[in-house]
Amino acid sequence: MFEKNLKAIRQSNPELADRLEKINIADIKDIVVEEAETGELIIGYKNVALHSMADPIREAKVIWNKAISLNLRKNDFQIVFGLGLGYLFKRAYISANSKIILVEPFPEVLRFVLEHVDLSAELSDKRVLVTDNVKDVADKLNAEYLQGDRAEFLYLPAYTSLASSMGEELTNKIVQIMTEKQTDINTIFLRSLPWAQNFILNLPYFPDMRPIGYLKNSFEGKTALILAAGPNLAENIEKIKQNRNKFVIFAVNKTIEHLIKNELTPDFVVFADTRRYVLNSLQVEESTKNFLKNTNIIIMPRTDNTFAAYEAKKKLLYITESEVFRDFADAASDSELGVGKSAGSVAILSYFIAKELGFRNIAFSGLDLAFPDNKMYTDGQELATNERGYIQYKDEKMAGMRKKLAFTKDINGNDILTRDDYLVFIRQFEEILEEETSLIKVINTSLKGAYIKGMEYVAFDSFVKNIDVQDIKIDELLSKTFENTSDKWMNIINDMRSKVLEKHQDFLELHKSAVSVIEEIDRMIIALEQNEDNAHDMFNMLNEKLVKLKEKAMQDKLIQNVLQGTFWQYAQNYKTENILNKETVIENLKTEKTLFEDIRYKMSGLVKSVEVTSEKIKMEQVSL
Repeated sequence: MFEKNLKAIRQSNPELADRLEKINIADIKDIVVEEAETGELIIGYKNVALHSMADPIREAKVIWNKAISLNLRKNDFQIVFGLGLGYLFKRAYISANSKIILVEPFPEVLRFVLEHVDLSAELSDKRVLVTDNVKDVADKLNAEYLQGDRAEFLYLPAYTSLASSMGEELTNKIVQIMTEKQTDINTIFLRSLPWAQNFILNLPYFPDMRPIGYLKNSFEGKTALILAAGPNLAENIEKIKQNRNKFVIFAVNKTIEHLIKNELTPDFVVFADTRRYVLNSLQVEESTKNFLKNTNIIIMPRTDNTFAAYEAKKKLLYITESEVFRDFADAASDSELGVGKSAGSVAILSYFIAKELGFRNIAFSGLDLAFPDNKMYTDGQELATNERGYIQYKDEKMAGMRKKLAFTKDINGNDILTRDDYLVFIRQFEEILEEETSLIKVINTSLKGAYIKGMEYVAFDSFVKNIDVQDIKIDELLSKTFENTSDKWMNIINDMRSKVLEKHQDFLELHKSAVSVIEEIDRMIIALEQNEDNAHDMFNMLNEKLVKLKEKAMQDKLIQNVLQGTFWQYAQNYKTENILNKETVIENLKTEKTLFEDIRYKMSGLVKSVEVTSEKIKMEQVSL
């Protein structure tokens, strides 16, 4: 039994296998085997039962169900602290298809269990790593954990006393790695206010747009070419121009300057940036505006209103499942609007859009997601890093980005330099393509870039040779769609405008309440510090007001979205131990003050956005 288990462990952790092999089973002390009330065997170590004496199987189920609230994906992690006889480990194994790191802090316990319990099937699974130390856990997470992944911590209660120091070290290390790598949640929190503001500021421009859903499958069976900003685009640009009539071109907005320079006008330009697009000069801005007048643009409701304001032949709206737009579009279904998935890159969004429009042959040019020949973008900029290891950019728009180098594989299996966040995009693409059940063919013409599983890698010449000229009257198709859906769309937008503008009073009232309650908190802190006689009664009254205000804020979906990061930070800082202690009460009041200062700031931003939008709509109505 032991040899069988050891062979399984050796596949993923040979060092641990070597250490276990050196432990003589006869020398192991302090382990006893007992029987639980339900009849299952359990073990004790150093006079502590490692499982529930009543029902170890139920204990494992309860621990797992309490810890795991959402479905785990294959790239998520379950970190199981404590093996015992394996009840919790097996529960984690059968309950989700995620990766599992099993940490048994006592090698002698692990050696004993492997002698008597056959875990070889689970231990030989490539998604399982067994270890007896924190370093192995850290190495695994550093190598494979990416933003967007989840890491859930499960532990047997007995180990909190038997291995408390290691448990604390493990927990701190997990949190540290997740904090360093998990920028996704911080991005959502930081951008929740500008997302909402952009949605509100874009309201005046929505009448001139149509949702992607109105054009669903209008390009059935046609070929789409998506242009990303990698070095491969520069290599293919002339060939693309020569075969311009063989595909419908979608360009991510970062390719605009290169396309202007090379006199190539795409059919659609996709914008997703939520922050203002900073152009290098007035001359570049003017050329961009002229360029966009001759093409169609696609934005999201939360895209910066700079893009929405640009003139274009036609403007389309891609609405994702996470947009607040949906909460105000009661008159339209998700399928009618073409509501699609969110993504971390414009290239992935462009893929979703092309798929919704009916394209079944989708190719990419410039999707390197790596730095072949040390080139970074279409402009040929050489890869360079500063003394802190961050990539240096000559483009002022990107100078503040803090991206580090990492390695991925190319199509030949060789290591190639990439950016740390590109690893996330590669992962996202692979997950999307793995779940793809339609007959869509996805081609990547970048033969020097990163390998993305699920894509077919073909040189551009070979790809274009097998495509016939496509007779697609895009302008006519869009004009007809806009005309046929005008009344229906305006009903949706007018209803949406009314609902959003009505929020002005809610934002204003919450802002005023925040201003008032901040002053009350300051007075309360002084009263407590000076031991005023009525401090207790003042605190109870204030606390009741704070609770009601927080409840009110969380009842509104738009406000809730804007404040999600604020409340998350509040929950992290609010102390739940010794809450009757005066110092703790004061610290929590300071946390409450920070919360309402942020609410004041964010409500002020929403109030201003609604007022600007309201004024624009009034001017629009006057002009009509």
